[in-house]
Parts: sequence; C-alpha cells; structure tokens
Amino acid sequence: MAERIPPHNEDAEIAVLGSMLIDADAAAIGLARLNFEGAFYRPAHQIIFDAMVALNPKGEAGIDLVVLGEYLQKNHLLAQIGGVNYLQTLMDKVPTSVNIEHYAEIVKQNAVLRRIIATCSDAVLKCYDSDGDVETLLDLVEKEVLEVSQMNQARDFQRIEPLVDEALNYIRDLLTKAADVQGLPTGYETLDHAMTGGLKPGMLFILAARPSIGKTALALNMAANIALRGDGKTPIGIFSLEMSSQQLTLRLISAQSRVNINRWAYENNPPKGDIIAVREACSQLRNANILIDDTGAIDILELRAKARRMAEQHHIQALFIDYLQLITTSATNSQSNRENEVARISGALKGLAKELNIPIVCLAQVNRKAEEGDGKPKLSHLRESGAIEQDTDVVAMLHRKREEQFNRNENSSEGVEAELIIAKNRSGRTCTQMLTFFPQYTRFDARAESVDESDVLGHPAHN
Repeated sequence: MAERIPPHNEDAEIAVLGSMLIDADAAAIGLARLNFEGAFYRPAHQIIFDAMVALNPKGEAGIDLVVLGEYLQKNHLLAQIGGVNYLQTLMDKVPTSVNIEHYAEIVKQNAVLRRIIATCSDAVLKCYDSDGDVETLLDLVEKEVLEVSQMNQARDFQRIEPLVDEALNYIRDLLTKAADVQGLPTGYETLDHAMTGGLKPGMLFILAARPSIGKTALALNMAANIALRGDGKTPIGIFSLEMSSQQLTLRLISAQSRVNINRWAYENNPPKGDIIAVREACSQLRNANILIDDTGAIDILELRAKARRMAEQHHIQALFIDYLQLITTSATNSQSNRENEVARISGALKGLAKELNIPIVCLAQVNRKAEEGDGKPKLSHLRESGAIEQDTDVVAMLHRKREEQFNRNENSSEGVEAELIIAKNRSGRTCTQMLTFFPQYTRFDARAESVDESDVLGHPAHN
C-alpha cells in the first residue's frame, strides 16, 4: 500500500499566516492557538510561525513584514521559506483576517490528527521492539495519548486583569461558602476548615500512622462521607492492597450502621435495632457509587492505568489508596533501593492527582521511632522516604493510645480519644482534629478543635 499523505490543509495554513501578517489581533490569536510543536504541515509555514513566536513571545503585538524578513535572513532561513516574496504572497492571498479563529482551528485539528497517527505508529513499533516489559510500555503509550488529548486544551495568553477578577470571584465564593470552591468535605470539620473546605482537585493527601491505629478505618469513614453526601452518588475509587473488597465492605457497613457486626458470630439474637440499622446502611451503600480494587501488591503502573479507567468510565471524584508502602514498582535498575522506589511512587501519585484533576488520599506507615517519647508521629517518621513529604500537599498523622482500646470492656459503647495531627498543609494551616474512635465498629467521630500555637496568619505554608 502506498504511503498516504498526512492530514493537512495548506490553504488554511496560508490563511492563518497571512491573517497574522495583516492584523495584530489575528497575530495574537494565531500565536495563542497554534504555539505547539508540529502545528503546521508544510515546513516553510512552520519556520515562518516559529519566527513570529520568537519575535513576539508575549503574543500582544502585530507582526511586521520587514522585521520578520530580517529575522529569517539573519538566521539563514529566508531561502528555505521562498524569500521575502513568499511572505508578501501570504498577505496578498488573505483579503481579511476576520476568519482567523476558523482558519486556526482547521490547522490545529489537522495537527492533532497527525499527532494521533504518529503516536499510534510509534506505539506499534514499540510493541514489536518490546523486551517484554508490557506494564511500562502501556503506561508510556497512555501518557502519549493523554498528551495528544491535551492539545485541544491549550489556553490563550492571559493578562493579569481578568485573573484578578477571577480571584475576587473565588474569594467571594469562599466567603459565601459556595459549593464549587469548597472541595470535597471529609466529614471532619476542623480538617475541612484547614483545607479551606475539603479535598481539592490535584491534591495528594497522605494519612500516616503506625499499624493498628485506625488509618484504614478513618480513610473509609472519609470515603463514605464523600460518597454518601447529598444524593449519595458521588463516585469514589478505592485501591485496597491489604484487605479484600469483602472485608472493606463489611467495615463500611459496620461504621455506617454503628453496629459491631463481628459480635453476630457468637450472638444468637442481636438487638432488632441493630438489624434495622445494618439494613439501612446496606441500602445506602448499595446505591453508593464506590469502586473497589483489591489487587494486592499492585504495581504503580497498573494502579495508574486502572485509575485512569476509573476516571474515564466512572468519573471518580476522589481516589483512596491503602497503602503506599505496599505499592510495587517494575524498576529493573539493580542500584535502585526501596527508598528510591517509594520516592518514585509518591511522585507518580502526585502526578496522577494532577493528571486526573482529583484528590488522592493515600495511606502510609510511619516508622517505629514514632512510638518513642510522647508517641506522637512527626513528619520525620514517614517510613522509607522523605520524598513523600516533598510530593504531598497535606500530611495528616493519626495518633491514639492503643492500650486504651484493649483496657475497655468488649461490650462497652464508649470510644477512645484520638488525634489527627495535620503536620503539613501546603495551602492552609496546621492544626489537630480531635477524634473519638469506636473500635467496635471502626468509626471515627469528630470532637473539638485544637489549633497549634504556631498557627498564626503570618505562618508560611509548607512547600
């Protein structure tokens, strides 16, 4: 089969360049819409456009024919485009620039088609030349396809004036508690206030604790609070690397109903009220849009691929991962140690949050040093990598005295005190969310607020 000519429209390319030469406003539109690699099919047209960009990087002024010709001459490019006469021809062929946006859109769509063809062709070649590392190849192909899709999302140059107006509107929305700027409320008021309303798109939130403190329970409580709010249809994704999907579901039912279901294994006649509460919780959760993946020791590449499918097919609004240190990597570098791998994982999760534009809540272990002194975990106790702190927007450390739980009567309805220490908050304040933990049905309820002494308005945000 003869090689086919890639999609392009030479007349539209000429119309764009000619319009840019005769009208300053058209030049600004062309520079904003087509300032990406390979926008023009004909090499001469791409050279001319690149020269326009170099002469007018801010995209605010018109393109002078004489200055453009001189620039091309100095850079030994004038002959490649057909000389000054060709520049004049471009202007002569376009009587008006009124349709510049239409011309630019035609050029852009053809460029996107060419990029799709190149991406797919490259993917085919990589498949034939693959050394068997399918997960890495799949992640690379998905990333390249995403880059193609983002070509249609390019934004025009922006002046500060409209951005200030947008900021003022955002501030007004904050003051009026408008829903579209509040983020996803976790159900814990102090925590939500610290994050100016809740979990925000693109945020990486690390929930860290020692084993058996209750971080999985708290994460599930947060997930349920988000999924069941309002009409109860907010889609949530959960990756459970440690517990099965059935175990998580039982925990969700127990926490939602406030019933210790485990006791039913040896109780013949549970209270009728408990049975009604469990049925109600099951009804609520059955209609909730919660997606659970319980693949153990999942590779970060597989996790990212599955998360992308969750976002594309089910439009998840938040993702919960339990927990970071159980995620694996397919790195083949013999010099790579676990600390480097965890750094790679945390960076990949932050990138995924930005890519999908959703908050990601990821659980993490802290090391044994957290049990020394007063027993309260600190940022330095994050296990295996300081990169976790660096990549994360919010780090919350869960703390409670485990012995209090074991000293309670099994049938006690009382809870034990716990603290959620917000140790890092990139765009908010640090504080402590006081909690009450009910181990009998794995539920955390909020108590009063405690603010750090260093928490003042002038306190800089963590970077």
